[in-house]
Amino acid sequence: MMKFSLIFLLAWSSVFLGSTHTMSRIRKSDIGLKSLEELILIRKTLARQALRLRGLEINLHHVLSKVVFLSDADVHAPGRFSSKADPLTELSERLNTLLKRLSHEDLDQQFLKACQKNRSRLLETSPNQTSKKDVSKVKVIPKVDFHQPAKSDCYELDEAVRVDGVYRFLVPERNEVQRDLHQRYCAFATDGPAWTVIQNRGGSFDPLENFNRSWDEYRAGFGNLSRDFWFGNEFTHKILYRDDHELRVELREEDQDPADWAEYSIFRMDSERYNYQLSVEGDFRGSLPDVLEKLNGTEFSTHDRRRNGDTENSRDSNCAEQYGGGWWFDGCTQSNLNGELGVHQRASPAIIWSNWRIGTDKPKNSRMMIRPVNPVPGGYFYED
Repeated sequence: MMKFSLIFLLAWSSVFLGSTHTMSRIRKSDIGLKSLEELILIRKTLARQALRLRGLEINLHHVLSKVVFLSDADVHAPGRFSSKADPLTELSERLNTLLKRLSHEDLDQQFLKACQKNRSRLLETSPNQTSKKDVSKVKVIPKVDFHQPAKSDCYELDEAVRVDGVYRFLVPERNEVQRDLHQRYCAFATDGPAWTVIQNRGGSFDPLENFNRSWDEYRAGFGNLSRDFWFGNEFTHKILYRDDHELRVELREEDQDPADWAEYSIFRMDSERYNYQLSVEGDFRGSLPDVLEKLNGTEFSTHDRRRNGDTENSRDSNCAEQYGGGWWFDGCTQSNLNGELGVHQRASPAIIWSNWRIGTDKPKNSRMMIRPVNPVPGGYFYED
């Protein structure tokens, strides 16, 4: 009887312990299932936050892209010398809103720091005045005033600001087509004072600027100073006549950085009475070949007015017709930065400077700039 009881007790203990082990496994299984559900929930939450973060990031990039557009183009457009409303202030406020949303969501702090860094860069590089509430948070920069009635030329601009753009000097002095001698595109292309751009040719604007113009159009100037333009032979002569000026030519092919360049220490262009005869003197420097020295004494030509009264039999008489544009032609192919582009482009390249980038089809840009050798602030006196 005692043996039977002992066997029964052992059997019952085995069943009880087995059940306890089974319950333990069930409880552990429940815990694992619960943990798995929590992980799935966390994953879904992270995915939702990632989507929201991505949306905020896209919005941020849209804001920054708008700032780049305004800085590179809209700020320099005509009619924007003074504005009652500052579009960058609105963009700054939108960016502040995005940053606040990021903070409230308690998202990735590294991304938040990156946003704040981009915001600071945005405000520090903006050429317009920032809103008052942001001034205390970022470096204070001087406001760019594109209307400078107390100055006479680009070289007098504050070198600490160094913002390229269309500036107005003194009081308007308009020619027969209402272009203003004192409205100029100023460029800080190199160290030192700003340059006055007298030719800009990019070919990236739609529609393309037509450079195959008449004598009168080259005399008065054409194009948009914020885009592609020829400043005007008469205007350029008036600037060059009062003092010695240096000339800088920059040529750039698409994706090329930095640009190739040439500088002439003395550049002159005579009056219309002498057909805007070209003259360069002094030192030459640059990565481009010297082609203008060979053009010394050459007169300007267009398709409707040829240099020196050339006849049809002269070798240079048809250069402007053959290559398009107005230039100091001598044997036609030495150089021509004003050749025709677009559907009417001639067989030759639209921008020619000796053997520069011959044989490539990439779009080419050019610009010509002048600056006084020994500038006298505030001094301007024109004679013919």
